[in-house]
Amino acid sequence: MDHYVPPHSPLCESYWNSILEEGPVSAGHAAVAWEWVETPEVSMAVWDEARHLFRIHAVLELVIDGFNRGGLMTHWKGIECFIPASHLIDYPFPADPEARERCFQGYVGRKLRLCIIEVEPIRNRILLSERQVAECELMKTEWPAWLCPGHICNGTVTSVRPFGAFVDIGPLEGMVHISEISWGRVRDPQDFLQPGQTVRVKILNVDPEHQRVALSLKRLSTNPWTSVHARIKPGDVLTGSVASIERFGVFVELVDGLEGLLHTSELGRNDGVKLDYSHFVVGQPVTVRILEIVPEEHRISLRMVDREHSHDPA
Repeated sequence: MDHYVPPHSPLCESYWNSILEEGPVSAGHAAVAWEWVETPEVSMAVWDEARHLFRIHAVLELVIDGFNRGGLMTHWKGIECFIPASHLIDYPFPADPEARERCFQGYVGRKLRLCIIEVEPIRNRILLSERQVAECELMKTEWPAWLCPGHICNGTVTSVRPFGAFVDIGPLEGMVHISEISWGRVRDPQDFLQPGQTVRVKILNVDPEHQRVALSLKRLSTNPWTSVHARIKPGDVLTGSVASIERFGVFVELVDGLEGLLHTSELGRNDGVKLDYSHFVVGQPVTVRILEIVPEEHRISLRMVDREHSHDPA
């Protein structure tokens, strides 16, 4: 006997397990043996977008491309999505398996208006609903008057990704791109932000159609590159600390988050022989001379003072 699932009720694991055990019914064909198919890996950016659409109660229009005994199947950005039978508006819940298959078959190729009711990256699945579309349309986020470019507000970091961080600012989540975290170089956003952290951000851009907000942390402080010549100039000797070690040289943090580069040509041999970086450690203090400053390119060229001394005439 088929198990009736009332509309809007949460789907328990036993429900999913029964669907998996029964397997799918091939669209337009008799029941066939089911085998697991390895699905392509979905990027976290796509899952983040799915969560965003869920939070803002977005309505999607998707074409039904298959079904199984529990409901309909469709795809969104490479992810297989499932619409349980209980979340269809017109499904009559026929007890006869053949009648049920004919009912599902009538949906294949049709475009339905659907909303997301569950996002599960670990299980590589998204649940959709046709019944809840009307409810989602009534729940769309209203934009407050202060939500506009230039406004400064507080928010809470909800997640941190290699490309930036998401911040809850009240009516919705905005994103701080990695380039907007600090005026200095940011190698890993987790060095600056952690989930649950309260931050003050500036709104850069608002996209009402997609309900997206671009935020910035660094715009709340003065761009140090605009006044770099007031603090340092070519010829100055100062002590900084090693920020990172790259194949083309060593970045040194100088003042106020500004970094300069000790190029390989300024570190030692420049005849194609691989340089030994073992004597450099991140955080290590180094004394350097400033050779060149190019503010518009955010570039400072450096030379090791010790190397200068090594070339002094005896």
